[in-house]
Amino acid sequence: MSRKRTRRYAFLAAMTTAALTLTACAAGGGDSDGGEETAPGVNTSTKTVTLGGWRLASGPFASQNQTSQAVEACLKAANDAGGVNGWKFEYIANDTGGDPTRALQEVKGLVDTRKIFALLWGPGTPSNNAVLPYVEQSGIPYFPGMSGDPFVGKATKNIFPTIPPYSYQAMYMAQYAIDNMDAKRIALLYQNDDVGQSVHEVMGDFVRSKGGELVADVPHAGTDTDYTPMALKIADAKPDAVIAWGYPNALIKTKAGVMGAGVDVPWFGAYYNANESVVKLDRKAAEGTYFNYYLTPFFADTPAVNGFKEAMKKYFPDVPPSGLPLNGYASCQVFLEAFKEMTKDGAQPTWERLIDTLHTFRDREIGVVPSVTYSPDTHTGPTKSYLIQFKDGEWVEVADATEMPTGA
Repeated sequence: MSRKRTRRYAFLAAMTTAALTLTACAAGGGDSDGGEETAPGVNTSTKTVTLGGWRLASGPFASQNQTSQAVEACLKAANDAGGVNGWKFEYIANDTGGDPTRALQEVKGLVDTRKIFALLWGPGTPSNNAVLPYVEQSGIPYFPGMSGDPFVGKATKNIFPTIPPYSYQAMYMAQYAIDNMDAKRIALLYQNDDVGQSVHEVMGDFVRSKGGELVADVPHAGTDTDYTPMALKIADAKPDAVIAWGYPNALIKTKAGVMGAGVDVPWFGAYYNANESVVKLDRKAAEGTYFNYYLTPFFADTPAVNGFKEAMKKYFPDVPPSGLPLNGYASCQVFLEAFKEMTKDGAQPTWERLIDTLHTFRDREIGVVPSVTYSPDTHTGPTKSYLIQFKDGEWVEVADATEMPTGA
């Protein structure tokens, strides 16, 4: 073979090797130091991990931005404390205005272009329903700002909700009313969309299994402004207690209407309505309302809750450290706990290690989360709930964290 042809083959071999090397680096998505392939969003030279999500900072549900700010506060606090096993975090979360299409576009950009390591918090059930199929296909670990109801009876390997199923939480309140208040006649007011339909589907059978009767099953739309028809239906049914699972106006205005009709019974509202903004809608109607709460109550004097309050005061002093932002903070704490275990003894962050670590969590208390369980077969998240109440102008704990029912 001629020297000229030999040099040509050597050149082609070198070019092929270079191309394969570039392809391997692109597939890894990160910076490698010669060891195992690096996961997307992981820079081993700076020990930095890039995370992403989306936020609702505009539109009718802009108050949800508090939950994303709490995620940021949690990560900033971890960074300022030296990181987690020396790793620090960057966070990208742009506003989608509550538009599911924009949420999907944001997530695709974060995963395909920005090459983030994990998705940490994306609020809004409609947005999550648009995003989940793509996330499941991509394989990226995701900690969604949504209920675990889509994961009842199935476990999507890479999706780890930190909000328990809405259905479990609503059944918990019905169970409390029946067992502790002798409330046999239960009424349900539910938002007739992704927010409340899972509650509607289980409540009748569950109440009957507890020896009660569902005497009213009243839907409303998220866009309703007049709740008089709903209030009249509930008042006519003469319930012993009312479970309300929907947006704040529905809870407060319908309760006020029922009370105005002369029916004054205990009302139970969803955890996300347990905040001062709901009280300000109508303090008289809010008085006495019970709420389930799957996290350590935001008014508790515990190291975990006090740490949350200090972080919010330091990084977002204009955001009241109430029950709403605590949800995002809790999700971040679950991620950080898994990241800490995954990277102990110098191990590198990978998707598989993170998922395998999360699958070891059994009734794990993590920061403000009293109990969370994940396994290859169970991805519904937190398993316990407190009961709290707005009483005499203050928030009080009525019942300590206990296991939530999972069905009839």
